[in-house]
Amino acid sequence: MELQLDHIVHYIKRNPREAVGKWQDHQFQAVMGGSHEKWGTHNSLLYTGSSYIEYLAVENKEIAKNSNNPLIIQLIHDLNKGEGIGQICFRTNDIMNVKTMLEQKGYNTFPIFPGSRKREDGSIIKWKMLFINEISPMPFPFFIEWDQPDEERFIDLKQRGMIDSKLENHFVEFIYIASKNGEQTARKWSQIFDFPLSDTVIDTSISSKNTTISCGTTKLVFCEPIEEEGIVFNTLQQRGERPFMLHFKPLLFTQPLYLFDSLYQ
Repeated sequence: MELQLDHIVHYIKRNPREAVGKWQDHQFQAVMGGSHEKWGTHNSLLYTGSSYIEYLAVENKEIAKNSNNPLIIQLIHDLNKGEGIGQICFRTNDIMNVKTMLEQKGYNTFPIFPGSRKREDGSIIKWKMLFINEISPMPFPFFIEWDQPDEERFIDLKQRGMIDSKLENHFVEFIYIASKNGEQTARKWSQIFDFPLSDTVIDTSISSKNTTISCGTTKLVFCEPIEEEGIVFNTLQQRGERPFMLHFKPLLFTQPLYLFDSLYQ
């Protein structure tokens, strides 16, 4: 199945405007996204030329806690353990085909969810979302098909001033994920999503053994701790099997930025 990274969801307990301010402090432009009125959430966004980081927070507790959207259910669950990167979304131009292919491989899926967000200027953007209906320690990624073609959507975003010109040529090269059994999980995701698999290597800088799969230019690195200390081990203890660090290319910082309990570089 042809997929590419669309966005990464970072769950936060605060107003998404705080994320905009934090990035502004580091000379990068993030923007407010808007409200998902049916789900009781709101967000802010940091765009690169091909994907973005979403800072997702609860706006209306009553609506959010009664949502049947798996992403919102996970948001409520994960925020009980703290903030941090929680989900990965892949973009497709044929979400029905992705659903069919997953089911042919023996995986249950939820019905396709229609999505929309009301921007601060009152405009509405729409999309479709697909989730795998299987229990997994590291939640399976979900899938999105936008109402606009990619090229048209990115032109629109640029014209609205939502993409920082300094980030137009950046992309997320590595997503690091804490995993209790990194090699096994990487092999499973490789099989499900047809992502190439690399050999397992030791990374002494974060005290882990890492197995990598590739989705286009983005690599997912499943990190299994080899010591009972360090960021991989601590992430597993505090938040379970979740992403904990993003590396951009070119790098944004010489040293990782610690932001809302996750790392950016």
